[in-house]
Amino acid sequence: MKQEWPPEAAPGTDPAARLADSEITVTECRDCGAEVHGLNGRYACPLCGWVNHWSQGSTTLPRAEDDPDYPGS
Repeated sequence: MKQEWPPEAAPGTDPAARLADSEITVTECRDCGAEVHGLNGRYACPLCGWVNHWSQGSTTLPRAEDDPDYPGS
């Protein structure tokens, strides 16, 4: 089954409302010291591969069931 791009938002979700709570944040990579930019306190360093734990972010992550690609949705 071919999927259109960009995918349609799940019913009842407003993409603008989800983005309104998003904030670009900056930190120093804990392994190599590079400046790393992330979303809501979640980071991944493209130079050395360091990734901070998901629980260190500043917002609650959505449930898997909220993903439009979740099986059965």
